[in-house]
This record gives sequence, C-alpha cells and structure tokens, in this order.
Amino acid sequence: MEHSQGGMDSDIRNYLDLRLNELRLKAIDGLSVGVSRVLSMMLVVMLGAIALAAFAFGIVILLGELLGSWAGAAFIIGALFLLVMVLMLLLWKRLFVNIFVKLFISIFYENE
Repeated sequence: MEHSQGGMDSDIRNYLDLRLNELRLKAIDGLSVGVSRVLSMMLVVMLGAIALAAFAFGIVILLGELLGSWAGAAFIIGALFLLVMVLMLLLWKRLFVNIFVKLFISIFYENE
C-alpha cells in the first residue's frame, strides 16, 4: 500500500512539474510576442517621426517662401504640432491605453 502511495506522490509531482513547465513556456511565448510587437511598433513610430520631421521641414521652407518669413512659418508649424500633441493627450486613453490592453489580452489569451 505504501508503494502505491509513493507512486501516486511521484505522479502528482510529475504532473505539477509538467504544468509548471507549460506555464513557463506560455509566459515565454507571450513575452516574446509582446516584446517583438512593442519593438516593431517603436520602430514604426521612430520612422514615422523621422518622416514627419522631414515633411514638416519641407512645409516650413515652402510656407516661409510664401510668407516671406521662415521663422513665422516655423511658428505656424510648431503651433500645429502643439495642437496635435494637446489632442493626443486629451485622447490618450482611447488612443493608447485601450490599444495596449487589447494587445496584451490577445498575446496572453489567443491560444486558449
């Protein structure tokens, strides 16, 4: 009787070890997918910022030629960027927090 109890204990221990390994693998999978998505999103944002800066510089030059003042054109474009920043801060939760919540939910629960 003791031998079967010892066998059952080792079976339970093996089962728990397998479940723990499965949880570790799921965590590693979820984290790797999450990190890769965040890094790729950061890369897209950085490239977009570079393109936006080049575009804004071109607009400042064109607008400066039209207005006769590059400084005035730079202030106008700066004001537009400031307005966009204020709008983004006001819509922060809707734009960013909800997107990341959905992203992490899909990462950790899509395989279930």
